[in-house]
Amino acid sequence: MLSTKEEVYGYLEKISRNFSTKELKQFTANDISENLNISRNLASQYLNELVKEARAIKVNSRPVYFFHKKNVERSAQVTFDTCIFSGLDEFLIKSRSGESKRDFQKAVGHYLSLSPCIEQCKAAVQYPPNGLPTLLYGANGTGKSFLSRLMFEYGKNEKVIKADRHYIAVDCAEYAQNTEGFARNLLGEGDGKGWLSRADGGMIFFDEIDRLPAAGQEMIFSYLVSGQYRTVGGGDELYESGARLVFATSRPPGEALFKAFARRIPIVIQVPSLNERTIDEKEEMLVAFLRREGQRMGVDVSISKRAFHCMLEYPFENNIDELLFCITSCCAGAYLERDAGQIAIRTYHLPDYMMSSLRFGAEEEDDRLIRMSSYNRDNSFEQAIQYFQMILDEYQDFKSGDQGFEGMLKGCQQHLKNYYDYLIYGQKLVNNKIASYEQMINQIFETVGETYGINLSKKYSYLLARCLYIQLRADHIVSKWVKTNGDEIVSLFGVIKQELAKEAAITAQIAGLVKQNLDVEVNSLNQLFLLLNVKSQNEHIAVASTAGVILSHGYSTATSIADAANQIIGKKVFEAIDMPLDVQSRDIAGILEKHIERYITCRDIVLMVDMGSLEQIHREMRNLANVNIGIINNISTALAVDIGLGICGNMDMEEILKRASENNICTYRIINNVRKEDAIIFSGENGIDTAEKIKELILQSSDACIPVRFIAYDYYRLVKNGSRDEIFARYRVKCIIGLFNPEIEGVPFIALEDIISMDGAEQLKRIFSAYLDEKQLEVFNQNMLKNFTLQNVVESITILNPAKLLDEVEHSVTRLSRITGQKLEGRIIIGLYVHLCCLVERLVTKTSIENYQDLEGFQKKHGDFIGWVQECFQDISNHYKVDLPVSEIAYIYDYIHLNSKNKMTGRPAFDQGREDE
Repeated sequence: MLSTKEEVYGYLEKISRNFSTKELKQFTANDISENLNISRNLASQYLNELVKEARAIKVNSRPVYFFHKKNVERSAQVTFDTCIFSGLDEFLIKSRSGESKRDFQKAVGHYLSLSPCIEQCKAAVQYPPNGLPTLLYGANGTGKSFLSRLMFEYGKNEKVIKADRHYIAVDCAEYAQNTEGFARNLLGEGDGKGWLSRADGGMIFFDEIDRLPAAGQEMIFSYLVSGQYRTVGGGDELYESGARLVFATSRPPGEALFKAFARRIPIVIQVPSLNERTIDEKEEMLVAFLRREGQRMGVDVSISKRAFHCMLEYPFENNIDELLFCITSCCAGAYLERDAGQIAIRTYHLPDYMMSSLRFGAEEEDDRLIRMSSYNRDNSFEQAIQYFQMILDEYQDFKSGDQGFEGMLKGCQQHLKNYYDYLIYGQKLVNNKIASYEQMINQIFETVGETYGINLSKKYSYLLARCLYIQLRADHIVSKWVKTNGDEIVSLFGVIKQELAKEAAITAQIAGLVKQNLDVEVNSLNQLFLLLNVKSQNEHIAVASTAGVILSHGYSTATSIADAANQIIGKKVFEAIDMPLDVQSRDIAGILEKHIERYITCRDIVLMVDMGSLEQIHREMRNLANVNIGIINNISTALAVDIGLGICGNMDMEEILKRASENNICTYRIINNVRKEDAIIFSGENGIDTAEKIKELILQSSDACIPVRFIAYDYYRLVKNGSRDEIFARYRVKCIIGLFNPEIEGVPFIALEDIISMDGAEQLKRIFSAYLDEKQLEVFNQNMLKNFTLQNVVESITILNPAKLLDEVEHSVTRLSRITGQKLEGRIIIGLYVHLCCLVERLVTKTSIENYQDLEGFQKKHGDFIGWVQECFQDISNHYKVDLPVSEIAYIYDYIHLNSKNKMTGRPAFDQGREDE
């Protein structure tokens, strides 16, 4: 017969079998005493004795809880190193480590290989009002379905998906031969509700979308285009749904979907295969899956070191799914040999096809077991931090006088080498974003290497790409360490920069080019690493005694001359600074000062300028010390080559300038009748992207090759520069097409709304008749009728749902017309629709026009109009969750009143409206 103490232990074992933190009352001494019909004091005495014997766990909270130690460890797949916890929170953190993770944090590698995928997933879910259609593309078994569920969970956590909304997963393979069944389930039948209705405000995941027949894909495509659908057999009544749609395929997107459907999915996410994941991620998955199997079977799982490494290194063709199958198979074999609630996986439990990959001569590793409940792995960058800290320790020894600068430098370089070995052999970071970083850094290294005649190997572009990735994507441990030690890192960087001025200048130039090309600000830690790389690779850096800088007005004038001169000389001698025509000399002086301070270590600088006004730029440069500046004007490629050869020959600066001024005498001649190329300009106040899309519609309308340059151009630049703009010097502009007339004298303007309403058809026909024969012109006119419908134009210039957007805009314009009492003619309404559709997209993407001259005056004078517009656009504001700025309302006023007054013969009041940027 069991003793009362063993009865208490047996009862505790029973209630702890399916351990859950949701029902804790049963684990109190009071509840246990009542269920066993013993006194509370006696129950408490025996429970505390069991804790001392390490058979039970005690949590000192109010009330005090007791748990069966072995069962809790099996359930949580952890090993407790103590039996007494000071509070419930401490115990729960230890026993529920995985449950505290939210949405994408549950994905192994969420801050490594999956980071770019997760960024796109978040953007797709967050995009207003109902997210963006998304295609997950990757091999079978890579976790696409799992990612879609995390997207749904993320949407709920971020409150963009309501808590009561539904997630529906659809296996499209089931409907490969059943299009009718798919239609009934997707759309609903009669008055019944289908997936689109049930998932309204939620999410539908279409797995293996490529297995769905074309007819089924077209049903989804139709809904994506219009945002509406009809039920099967339900008549003509239209329904709407706010369901977010996510698709998955293992085939290339171009093969999985028909072209029009593929174009309707703006977010395509490539999910990496298991073999593309880092070794750390594979290890984390393996441990997590083994623990999960142990949890499911209620046993402790151990695995031999040999079997563990075999699983870790085996190239599973079917990715995560095959790894899971392998683990389940091994656990099933080991379960038959279980002993006292424990199983041990050994090499002979592995599938036959894996046995051939076993390493020879490692039999002893099969006896060394790794216990999953007590296994601690490094799933962060803690090892990287150890290398970082060792570098700072070298600096501490330098500051305390225990070693000199050279000793510190050598020590830092050695720790950095060890860190790089960790990146190469330990982390093995690989993904598309890192590859794109590496490609750009290669080009940067080549450019800088040519400038200084140094070697920056591809090995270091490989490493710098990964350092930058860790800087941007590393887990909180790295971020916290860098933040905590930020001042010390900057101090060490400053000491080394002071001693290695030439290397520091090269480092600054590389960091500047990384910022310019990748939009990544290289932090002090990675700049320190970069500087140490430059030093270790190039013991002797040849830097000329004189530097050359070309400074010129225009978008690429200085760059063109510098590139040509450097190519002729065969070495990068000149840096270039291109200046806008309207920039102030004091602003240029500031840019030049910073450039010299960051990149140039020479005491002599030859500054080549293109205008007399720049000859006095030195008067604005007040912050440069110990720098001699020689200025020479009337730059040309020949002059630059002459000066560059002098710099390469280490000639004295005064001698270089004197010789160059004597050797380069300007001559000129005029060649008349140079033929300009014909061009048509597309412009609009909505920016270059919109103009590009309108240009494409025109190009699609002609089957023939038209010998005309079609150019998307900045509208505000045309307004500002007028006929003096350089575009008119380079091209014979036949006409300008857009929404607003920039009023260029002698250049015809065709309004976009006139093309849509066909009022401008004759004018276009006259222009294109010079390039097309009668038959080609007829085809062009027919295509124009087809392409330039209001629906098509709006669809081409906005990513928002065009049909729904037009309906909302039409409703708002009708209300505005009624409130203001101003009847608008058809062509003005069309133009207003296009303008407002673009406006809504600007607001959604947070790129609205904020500047308007005398905005305060407009507000005082047209307060009623502002109120009317805000009232009429309230539905749009609510739907898209945007606010309509007064500056945008001012442009709506300009558009309506100027068009009503002069039918677009003059431009809107931009000379008294938008400020020139």
